[in-house]
Amino acid sequence: MPVGEAHTVSADDSIDFGRLKASMPAIATDVAMGVLFFATARLIDLRTAAIVSAAVGLCLYPLQWLIRRMLGRELNLLGGMALFGISMLVLSAGFSWWVESDLAIQLKGTVIGGAVAIAYAVDALFGGRWLGRRLTMYLAYNDLDERRLAAGMFGVGAALAGLNTVFVIGASRETWLMYTAWGDTVASMALAGIAVQRARRGTAAERPSPA
Repeated sequence: MPVGEAHTVSADDSIDFGRLKASMPAIATDVAMGVLFFATARLIDLRTAAIVSAAVGLCLYPLQWLIRRMLGRELNLLGGMALFGISMLVLSAGFSWWVESDLAIQLKGTVIGGAVAIAYAVDALFGGRWLGRRLTMYLAYNDLDERRLAAGMFGVGAALAGLNTVFVIGASRETWLMYTAWGDTVASMALAGIAVQRARRGTAAERPSPA
């Protein structure tokens, strides 16, 4: 790399924090959608929050087109995971509204985890061109294989769905509540970290062994 060339990369060029800059509008959109959903859910209810979030998400399409026309440059508001997140929120709200038993509510994590797993599995079959590609926007690694990342996230969703089912069936409600409040987050972070590392093209398993 020539001296003085402006790149924000790590010593081995596998981490490029500059790649996140172009994704900031889409990431900011995702954060705003999350805040909107949380605030609406706290002030009104979960079902209304999902409907409002979905409606605002759909409005982003004409808003993005209008901004591009007015500014005369590309602006990506929908490149992140906002629409996928909205879909999962609508599914979650619909499931909570439709079922009434405590067991069904406890199994909501299983249903959502299974839906996420199926979505990523389909994406992996097509090379990770949708969810896998959009997920890379949130990661500073520039050596990620999109198909392997989607396949890894399929495993994360399936594992979380399985863990939730085990706690629902094999543990008390109090234990399940503790897992939902804390264990699910820890498991998600750990599993996602493993999936990201395995999706990197330059993983240790792929490097040539020393002579």
